[in-house]
Amino acid sequence: MNITVVGSTNMDLVYLVPHIVKAGETLHSTKHELFFGGKGANQAVTASQLGAKVYFIGNVGADNFGEQVKQNLQAKGVNTDSVQKVGLTGQAIIQVADSGENSIVLFPGANFLVTADQIHTHRKLIEASEVLLLQLEIPMQAVEMAADIAAKKNVHIILNPAPAQKISDSLLSKVSILTPNETELEILTGLKTETEEDLFHACSLLLKKGVDAVVVTLGEKGSYYMNSNEYGYVKTNVVEAKDTTGAGDAFNGALAVGLCQGSSLKDSISFATKIATYVVTQMGAQPTIPSSLQVNKG
Repeated sequence: MNITVVGSTNMDLVYLVPHIVKAGETLHSTKHELFFGGKGANQAVTASQLGAKVYFIGNVGADNFGEQVKQNLQAKGVNTDSVQKVGLTGQAIIQVADSGENSIVLFPGANFLVTADQIHTHRKLIEASEVLLLQLEIPMQAVEMAADIAAKKNVHIILNPAPAQKISDSLLSKVSILTPNETELEILTGLKTETEEDLFHACSLLLKKGVDAVVVTLGEKGSYYMNSNEYGYVKTNVVEAKDTTGAGDAFNGALAVGLCQGSSLKDSISFATKIATYVVTQMGAQPTIPSSLQVNKG
């Protein structure tokens, strides 16, 4: 299972708070921790823990955080030969409420210094992969370059369109699986996403634009998916969430592994849901996944 991740790395500065701070409000944090993060890195670590051979293309800062981030990826089995050191390491300032909800402020740092030329230099990694995982915490030109390379070699492309923003029809037409949440789906389509009928129409629009499949993550409600053959819900077990940071990234990493293993889209979603459900019960975006959960029984 060869998977290449093109994306972001961060150091997460996590503050536990009674509730998400409001405008003009000052809160005392009950605990502060440092965790490794970044949507790309979270996806890469998840896929690596689940048995994939993962290559990472991106940047870390030329600072102490950058060295720590790179060493962490290596320790989790991710190949970092294509990781550059430049600028300052990206950071995420994260509030985690007692309810498990989170609020995130991103400082992109070195992530916004990833270039299309850099991606093109490492194109052979993408071309040799079964799946390319993408997110939107690096410049769009770099994302589009990676997708162009993958599409020409028929490499499956999973795009998590976060942070939410508009995406060109050209990029959408290359995507094998698009994995927005409800808010991101609404921004992408301009359509409401409140009801099942709304989800059906919004996903249908994206399929008309050339996306092969859409998987909408719905938090504790599970997922809604659609391709040209089927659509419907995949439910999740309700658990007590400690920290929802990184749950979507874990979902995407596990989804890629399920597809590499030859599972159907629905079975891959079920596997990814199981992994994401575990992640929300742990602190941090890259918890160790128990061996009992690592087998896809789909």
